[in-house]
Amino acid sequence: MDWRLQDYAKLAEDTGSDLQVFLGEIPQYRKDITGDIAELFAISNALHVLNEALELSRYGRYSGRILKDLEVCLPSLGHTLDDVRDMFSKSKKGKYTAPGAFPGTPPYAVIWEDVLADLKAQGISLPVRLELFRTYLQGMYDALKGEEDEEELHQIRVRLSKLLKKQEPIESYFNKLSVHGHGQGYARTPKPPSPKVPRPKIHSLPTYPAPGYGPHYAPPQPMPLPHRAHIAPTWGGIGEIPFIPPPVPEIPQSPTYSSASSQSYSNHSTDSGEPVAHWAMKIFDGRHSSTRFHTFGDPTTCLGRDEPRAIELLDSDGFEKVLELPFEATNVWVRLYWRPEDNRARILFLTMDPTGRRMRYCFPLTGLKLLRAESCLQLCRVNKRDGRLDVWAKLRFTLYERMVLFYCTAVAMKRQDENGIAEGLVDFFHPGELEFSGEIKDSKYLHAFRIYRDVDSGCVRFEATARRGPLKTIPIWTAFVTQYIGHRGWMKRVGNTTIQFGELHPYVFCEGYKLPKGPTGRYQLTFTTPEDARNFKEWFHHIRI
Repeated sequence: MDWRLQDYAKLAEDTGSDLQVFLGEIPQYRKDITGDIAELFAISNALHVLNEALELSRYGRYSGRILKDLEVCLPSLGHTLDDVRDMFSKSKKGKYTAPGAFPGTPPYAVIWEDVLADLKAQGISLPVRLELFRTYLQGMYDALKGEEDEEELHQIRVRLSKLLKKQEPIESYFNKLSVHGHGQGYARTPKPPSPKVPRPKIHSLPTYPAPGYGPHYAPPQPMPLPHRAHIAPTWGGIGEIPFIPPPVPEIPQSPTYSSASSQSYSNHSTDSGEPVAHWAMKIFDGRHSSTRFHTFGDPTTCLGRDEPRAIELLDSDGFEKVLELPFEATNVWVRLYWRPEDNRARILFLTMDPTGRRMRYCFPLTGLKLLRAESCLQLCRVNKRDGRLDVWAKLRFTLYERMVLFYCTAVAMKRQDENGIAEGLVDFFHPGELEFSGEIKDSKYLHAFRIYRDVDSGCVRFEATARRGPLKTIPIWTAFVTQYIGHRGWMKRVGNTTIQFGELHPYVFCEGYKLPKGPTGRYQLTFTTPEDARNFKEWFHHIRI
């Protein structure tokens, strides 16, 4: 059988390159598309590496181990790449032009959502199946060296086998291939009919309206599919192997070997107006200051139980990843997951043991208590035997801002979980020195407003919480303002009780809330008394940092 690994590698790479068009047209899905592009390039790299390793002089006696794996992986990968590439032709069809849009402008968001719905209906969503393909290919390389994780490969093989049955029978797929490489264009598979299921509802909040099309908008055209030249057979029944060009540069990898970039540098701005499925996807936008801790706590670690199928179970249970952060120079990655139907929240801890084996730990946020200890957050769970708290994980931060944003996001998602939390799991974050406290109003709502200065890092931030009630300890929003201390022109009173800011970047931890703005479009705080407004303006610039 002619597998043509180089052909599949080129197709995966070209698919990733062509997705750049959608990346620019639907910025509300930038994070997801960027992750998919990274995975496609990682798949291409894994195919190149595997192709090179299959030289008989090196691993010939182990080659038979992966033949059955290739029979499952490559056809399913080919179907998936074809389904994704079908988007590029759909974006050129007149029937997909959005009503009222600039003539000829395809609704990229609708096309993207349709493809995701079709792939999800086959049993495995696009991000998860790309991760499975990449992990499986890398596992085959490990198998050639006699170092495979047999249990993990078996689990992935079972999932991909079920997926392939829904895509198309293997015999039918290979009948479509040009076995000797004489066909024109890439090996194509017929697209299975779209399942008759509705597209998943994308939670476009009125706070973040989708960007409209301007009257002079001219969309870039999708990149044309490259013409494939003659490709020599890679091997037939493990025969002669042609010259293999050097593999593409390897992409930095997380412990799950996911090349998707961390959301810590997401292009979503908190007040950008771009719709996202969950507000947490806007938090780590890279627009905050970077204030380092001087004292570091214990290293990042997780003391939970390894759950190899954690990612698979989260996906099958309908959870969506909304946040991903690296720790300890990317030796650890932590993700937060959310389920739309009931706002349930999970935390996933990803790392490796000393032998390089991937470890996965997952726990409901409602079952954890978050506590700050210097530059660390301790995540504690209740010991069922004695009722005391045991440390489930420790997260060490180097930047104060990132610790604050992660804590606020996690506790807000925990409180918004419709399952509720048990007694004794009230979170606590030692905020530092309280520099100012007052009361502000937003329409009919009263909020407690405070200025905190962290003792160790020296960072200064604003924080607003509910004035009273069970959620009064959960921040509604925060903003880091150290750099503005002493710059008296940064704020001014525009009324007896109202302060207007020149620049402010609030991070909001609930759905749909917007910090008030004045007629000039600048953020404003309205205090309940003129005295609070006056004291706030004066005291702020006397904070010692």
